Amino acid sequence: MYAVSAHKYLLITLVVLSGAFWSRAQNTSPVFTQQLFNKVNFNPAAVRQDPVVDVSLFGRMQWVGFKGAPKSMMLNASGYLPEIRSGVSGAVTGETVGLTFTLNAKFGYSYHIHLGRMNYLSFGLNAGVIYKNFEGSKIKLEDETDETVKREDVNDVKPDVDFGLMFTFNKFSFGLSATHLTAWAYDRKKDYFAPHEGYHAFIQFKGDISPVFAIDPYVAAHYVGDYFKAEAVVNFRILDAFWVGGGYRYNDAVVLMAGAKIGKVFSIGYSYDLGMGSMKRYHSGSHEIFLSLKFETTRKVGEVTDTPLMFE
Repeated sequence: MYAVSAHKYLLITLVVLSGAFWSRAQNTSPVFTQQLFNKVNFNPAAVRQDPVVDVSLFGRMQWVGFKGAPKSMMLNASGYLPEIRSGVSGAVTGETVGLTFTLNAKFGYSYHIHLGRMNYLSFGLNAGVIYKNFEGSKIKLEDETDETVKREDVNDVKPDVDFGLMFTFNKFSFGLSATHLTAWAYDRKKDYFAPHEGYHAFIQFKGDISPVFAIDPYVAAHYVGDYFKAEAVVNFRILDAFWVGGGYRYNDAVVLMAGAKIGKVFSIGYSYDLGMGSMKRYHSGSHEIFLSLKFETTRKVGEVTDTPLMFE
């Protein structure tokens, strides 16, 4: 249970920490550090064309040591159907921020236009729902007659639609997408549960230097509601079996990551965000785990289109 004094400043602090501020920052679109490996949750066109079914799980503990800080999990799955030049995907994201819980589930479809052996343009659409719950009953006030904060559990479900496109040219990939397009149908000033529209862009390069070593830079920008994040990461691959990387998220954190392939199917990664923004004095960083399963599919020779997204 949460306890606050009758002092107005502490009451406002409670409301902030119990969801209002952090929900504005997260905006139903949590950013995962290792999301460069699987991006279909924010861009349904980013389905890889390798002969695999790709299942990825992300778990993130943000701002460790800060009470009410975000905890997020995301499950992505995608696969490509060469016979109809289409990709299918699904994503489920859950996040707890203070007293607020958000669940976003959606399915995606993408159509791929081939422009050459390693070049293609794809368009994708996600459709699903956003569920949001605020546990106001857990707020406990010293002044039980204070009615400035509603202490009741409330929840709602909203439809959700995303659109994305991705262009791949040789070793480059470039993507643009818009998420939570149904947000325009709501008045967020009156509806706490209304989603926030988002706009996303990324560019990625696969840089094979030798059979042993490769460098893969990745740059992304996310603008959701009125909150902006931009990041640049450089990932170093060794023998296509291990990777280490680092980068910077603007006005937020220095990023460190490492991972390995275990056999042909399983991969595991870990990242640590060293806070650099205004919140850094209040926490000890953010931790994230990435797990991936890639199941090969049966396909005739010549049906596979090469892709530069080796670790997606």
